[in-house]
Amino acid sequence: MNKDNKILITNIKYITESIKTRRFHLNLVLLSGLLLVPLQQTRSEEIFLKCVGTYEINRGALIKPDWEKSYLTINLNGLISVIEDKGIKREGRTLIRRNLYTITHRDNRNSVMNIYKINGNHGTYSVESPQRNRTLIGTCQKGRG
Repeated sequence: MNKDNKILITNIKYITESIKTRRFHLNLVLLSGLLLVPLQQTRSEEIFLKCVGTYEINRGALIKPDWEKSYLTINLNGLISVIEDKGIKREGRTLIRRNLYTITHRDNRNSVMNIYKINGNHGTYSVESPQRNRTLIGTCQKGRG
């Protein structure tokens, strides 16, 4: 009887060790399979615009060398959009209503620096700067992508 117990205990130990090694091999195969699958970066849909401001409401038409060019990357998910103006990258929150895109750029103290409004139907573009009491009007066209 004692001999049967020893055989049973050794068989249980062998089975548990076998299961542990199989589980290790299974985990190793699954992990290597995940590493071999190419990971795709998901990018949200974006619109790239090149906007040129040619007219300032308070001052009138701008002289051609003074035209202000802005490159906008509008995120269609309504998150953060990027504005590249005079070589400086700025970020702002995007609000999308029908075919009107509004980007609000704020500073560190959370006060509004600029409000960019783009009308997708007509291709018009306006920048309101409440701190400087300035409004710039221009046109937009698709660009860079």
